[in-house]
Amino acid sequence: MSFSLPIVPNSLARFIEKWASKRLPEPDTHATIVRQRLYILPTRQGMIFFLILFLIFLGAVNYENSLSFMLTFFIMSICIIGMIHTHQNINHLRISTSNPKAVFSGQTALFPIKIQSKSNHAHYNITLQVESGSAVTAHIHNNSNEAFIELPMKTQARGYLPLEKIKVSTEFPFGLFHAWSWINLKTNCLVYPKPDESFTNKKYASFSKGHKRATNLPGYDDFSNIRKYQPGDAINHLAWKSIAKTKELQTKQFHAEAGKEIIFDWDLLPKTIDTETKLSILCHLIIDAELHGLNYGLKIPDFFSKPQHGTHHRHACLKALALFGKNKTA
Repeated sequence: MSFSLPIVPNSLARFIEKWASKRLPEPDTHATIVRQRLYILPTRQGMIFFLILFLIFLGAVNYENSLSFMLTFFIMSICIIGMIHTHQNINHLRISTSNPKAVFSGQTALFPIKIQSKSNHAHYNITLQVESGSAVTAHIHNNSNEAFIELPMKTQARGYLPLEKIKVSTEFPFGLFHAWSWINLKTNCLVYPKPDESFTNKKYASFSKGHKRATNLPGYDDFSNIRKYQPGDAINHLAWKSIAKTKELQTKQFHAEAGKEIIFDWDLLPKTIDTETKLSILCHLIIDAELHGLNYGLKIPDFFSKPQHGTHHRHACLKALALFGKNKTA
């Protein structure tokens, strides 16, 4: 489905979008909207307004009423000035991006977007949208030459998710004209596999010490504290009393059994499970082990990590799962 354009049939909108895409430069981390790639059309409200104005003009001609002529031309001059302001509201804006935070499959990726103006003028109601996400509106005020937003984009599969083509548009100030431009920004969001939260039997692990295998992940010791819920946390660890008081999801933390080192081994998973399910199970186990402070490693085809713990180690393991069997270059 193409981006919607005012008073334009979908078939023609797709043709315009395809034609405009050929004129776009190669994707980069930043892009500047220029007049040659900026388009403008009347909105539906604008078309109704101009039809009414035309009827007023016909009445002025029919009755030869000079005041009606003055009113018609005065309103038309204001509309022309409004059209210029609509065009200039996004003209010469510089839009840049950086790498977003990694998310799990099924979550919404938030791409950070920076909008900069070369002038000291205010720019209001600047709308940015990708085809698979919702629109976000930004404003640049007189006392600031830039604005920051996060552009949402749906995720459906693990791996690197490239940022789609962005439509930048505005209908400021009167809503009579719709000015827009398309830009391509070069960035990717790393999408982890979706954790299999229904999986509770942690039997697919081995101790790294002495290379002895165990059939069960070690249990947890005493209760430690309560923290905010994170995706992948076990449902049976939710602190329901705290949730009832704070109205926010809370998770119980426990002290892990001291000295345990675990390796989550791909080869220990049942052969009957498909690849994506295996990755989801391993993803859940890594999150759960990190939550309880265990030293854990990961062994999958073409990747092995020694038992450690911490944010960087967690990211390295989840990244390996996300890019398993895929192109590993962003």
